Amino acid sequence: MKMRFAPAALVFAAASVTCAVAAQAQDDVVKPQQTVQLKPGSYGCLSKDKLDAVASHEQAGEHQQMQEYFSGFQCLSTPEGQSFRVVQVVGHDIEFVNAANADEQGLWTNDRFIKQ
Repeated sequence: MKMRFAPAALVFAAASVTCAVAAQAQDDVVKPQQTVQLKPGSYGCLSKDKLDAVASHEQAGEHQQMQEYFSGFQCLSTPEGQSFRVVQVVGHDIEFVNAANADEQGLWTNDRFIKQ
């Protein structure tokens, strides 16, 4: 009898852990108007499309194509030690501006660059 319930107990335990991890991930979500700092080596792009293109080249190992966005100033390295204000969040992509000004349009980056 006990053996029949063991697999169900394992499924329930796994589901509980999954829910706990999902709840933790939701707590770490960046929200508009939040002030954040970016990790060293992070960058921002003038549009979400440019950020997506750079990320695609980066994942494919196409560093020359990626560098062209920086040479053309379509993407910029972010300064270290600065605070930024989140304008909007789309999935894992974040539009941000310098926290010291009231701009509503900024650069786009990925949430992997946010210091937690």
